[in-house]
Order: sequence, then C-alpha cells, then structure tokens
Amino acid sequence: MRRRQFITLLGGTAIALPFAAQLAATRENHMDRQIVRWMEKQNVPGLAACIVKRDEVVWSSGYGMANLTKLIPFTPDQSLFHIASVTKCITATAIMQLRDRGLLKLDEDINQFLKLSVRNPKHPDKPITFRHLLTHTASISDSDGIDSIYAAGDPTTSLEEVVIEYFTAEGALWTRENYSENAPGASWRYSNAGFALLGYLVEVISKQPLDEYLQQNIFRPLKMNETSFYIAQLDRQRQACPYTYVREATQKLVPGVGDGNLLPEGVSPRVGYNEHALYSYPTLADGMVRTSVQQLANFMIAMMNGGRFADTQLLNEETVNEMLGQHEQGLGWFRTGDYWGHDGGDPGCSTEMMFNPNNKVGLIIFANADVELEQVSALIMDNAEKKTP
Repeated sequence: MRRRQFITLLGGTAIALPFAAQLAATRENHMDRQIVRWMEKQNVPGLAACIVKRDEVVWSSGYGMANLTKLIPFTPDQSLFHIASVTKCITATAIMQLRDRGLLKLDEDINQFLKLSVRNPKHPDKPITFRHLLTHTASISDSDGIDSIYAAGDPTTSLEEVVIEYFTAEGALWTRENYSENAPGASWRYSNAGFALLGYLVEVISKQPLDEYLQQNIFRPLKMNETSFYIAQLDRQRQACPYTYVREATQKLVPGVGDGNLLPEGVSPRVGYNEHALYSYPTLADGMVRTSVQQLANFMIAMMNGGRFADTQLLNEETVNEMLGQHEQGLGWFRTGDYWGHDGGDPGCSTEMMFNPNNKVGLIIFANADVELEQVSALIMDNAEKKTP
C-alpha cells in the first residue's frame, strides 16, 4: 500500500520554457516515464533536472519528493540541495579569478601564502602548487579524518581550523596517511582535502571568509541569490532532505562518516527510507555549496559561454579555455568524451553537472539519494542532443 502511494507521488512536472515547445510531447512523456521507472528501481525519493542550450534553460522538471514526511515536491527552482563535489568547480573558479587579478600564479608554491607549511613529509623538498591542487596531483590523500567530520547542522569548526588540524603535524586530523607515497606532480589522486586547502587559500589571498568571497564574486553576479554553504542562511523548509534506503535492519547507515547515522537526534535506522538530518562538514570548498538546479544553471551557462552570463563576465574567455584543457583532467573539471563537468556524492545525495562546449548543450541533475546517475544523465542528454538544432 505504501509502495503504491509512493509511486503515485513520482509524477514528473515539466516547466514550460521557450525552447521546450520544440521538444516532442511524446518523447518528453516517454523520458518522464523512464526517469520515474529508474527512480522506483533505485529507490530515489526525489530528483530535479534541467537542460541548458547556449545561454538559457530550455527544459527543467521535478520528480518525486524533496521531503517525504511533509510531501514537499522536489523542483528545479524551489528545492535547495547541497551539490557535493560539484562545489569544486566553483572553488576552482574563485582561484582562477584571483589568478586573473594577479594575486597568484598557478605554479607558485602555496606555502608562500600560508602561515603553516604544507609539504608531503615523504617528499619535503617538493613544493605543492595551485596547479597541483586544481588537478588532484598534489600528493594529498583523503584519510579517515576527512570522513570523521560530517555532522548534523552547520559546521562548528571553521575552514581555517580544519585545514590546520589536517595539515600540521600537531593537528588532531594529521597523519602521514594524509599524503601519498608519490611526489607532488608525479601522479593523480582525487583529493577532497586538497580542495579544502584551495578554499582556505581563497580566504587567505582575498582576506575574507570563503562564503563572503563567493557571494560577492560568483553567486550575486550570477543571480544565485539563494546559494550558500550554510543551512541557517537558507530557507530550511525549501531544503531537500537526503535519504538512504535500506532493505534490512542495520545499526549504521553510513559507517565511518561522522556520527554514523546522520539521522535526527534519537532516531535509529529502519527498513525503508531513512531521512538524514541536514548535515555539513567544515571543509566547505570540496562539497558544501547549497543551491537549486535553476541557480546552478546560471553558473554552467557562464562556463559554456566563455565566462559570460547575461551582462556579467565571470572569467576571461581565455581562462575558461585554460580550465577546460585538452586532456581528461582540467583545472577543477573533468572531461568524459565531448563533455566537461563534475559529479558529486554524499550520504543521501547525488549530483551531476556536465556540458558540451562545442554545441553548448548541458545538463544538471540533483537527486536526494546516494546513487549512480549515469543512466538518467545519459537519458536526459540523449533527449537534449536529438532535439537541439
């Protein structure tokens, strides 16, 4: 009975937009049915997505629930959700803005800007550069300390404090396992801690908190007016809840992460959908931006169009081209085939942002479950490509 009721709630609600009229209704409805079917199979409570063509959102749709208890729909314009590692593209943009202002060079030793010394203890004479951090070649690893700092609510530790704890030998989060065996620049190793360090460097160089810098230099210029790292700075009723679905009774939903469950206080895991508390981690720059699909689309539009959104030039066109290099790894971005983008995943959270700079078609997906999005992103992009002149 409950299962049938949940399936009933999964009807897609497409938003009428100028370009959407060119999409065949039968194809659109077919895509809706496929997305709903995928959500049922993957136990995804809610999802919102959009397609961008050149400089506008041409289609967007919401499916299912942002909050199952309160029956609040997941929509591309109203639902606010943390975008996990897609945040790294925004952090990289902040670094490149500072570079374009002449405040840093990509191949400089980051220690020139820090009051602490960040060196791989296995290669103490090898400097770590901004380029190393942006390309995940800084030899910085994510040890268990990174997973241990998830907690319900907003962070009670600052970005500066967590960086010091992770990168100084006296710090509570420091261990030799925070670094790989290879020297900086010698190999690739995905690093959340490295992007947390980049966020702290933005603070040091700009002389302002990271959220304040992003508000002034990225979010407000792009009309991302309901975007922040912090739960308390956004309408709580519009923030989508993350969920983990379990088929058997368990003691922990997310072993090794924060308090284990990330559930509201006094609530234990149960069979079915488990609603996590709105949570955070103080590393911020590696995954904590909260926004809507529609607002994030403004950022993607800027990157698709040489750094320009409406009358705002976010980055120089040459800088965007530099970030989206010729190889699979850009500066904060990854390439898969013809598409540049980034995905994100956290307990009860999966996100995707990707675009083709050649035909300027892109998509964004938010889902409040920890699942792989390849199938649904391929479905949406296939629809966009077939119907885009």
